[in-house]
Amino acid sequence: MSSLKIEIIPVTPIYQNCTLVWNKDNNIGVAIDPGAYVDTILSEIQTNHIDIQAILLTHGHFDHVGGAMLLQEKLGQIYNRAVPLLGPSKEDLFLLSKVVENCNHFGFPTSEIRDVKPSRFLKDKERLTFDGINFEVIHIPGHTPGHIVYFEPSARLLITGDTLFKGTIGRSDWEYGNGALLIKSIKERLLTLGDDIYFIPGHGMGSTIGVEKKTNPLLT
Repeated sequence: MSSLKIEIIPVTPIYQNCTLVWNKDNNIGVAIDPGAYVDTILSEIQTNHIDIQAILLTHGHFDHVGGAMLLQEKLGQIYNRAVPLLGPSKEDLFLLSKVVENCNHFGFPTSEIRDVKPSRFLKDKERLTFDGINFEVIHIPGHTPGHIVYFEPSARLLITGDTLFKGTIGRSDWEYGNGALLIKSIKERLLTLGDDIYFIPGHGMGSTIGVEKKTNPLLT
């Protein structure tokens, strides 16, 4: 049985899922896609006594990364140590460098939003270990060029960002999107992981790989 705990915090006006994942045996954890509402995220971290070892990003869209720099700064002050900001893949650099601009373009509040400079980008098939949490990095381009997802094999848990959703998939109608590549990547790299795997998407309710293989109209 997995010792991991999960807390999903809807952030931004479009309810992006910021996800906290931690080991309940030692309270070591990570924060994934802190798009905004940093004080709310910090409150949940402190209420659950989580020792955040890293901030992880799935891709460069502002609703997923807007609060990352401020959260990194505040956690550094609380812990008196640096908390690395990891991901996404380097192909999303062009989005990370225009986070504030894109927030303004869509009319979103920008008081806590900053352009993002990761401690380092992540690569496909890279493994991240945080004392009981073991993520495999999987590159799933199409929604954005550098989109990655995080797979925890022992917990049978997948953090899909804006690639795979319950009943649908991520948008690809951006100038840099690629719908055919997104579907191909999902089918070849996510649907093959196991029907029992539960995934948490970037917005809305989660589902399992098995359910989506049978019912998702864009994948059947």
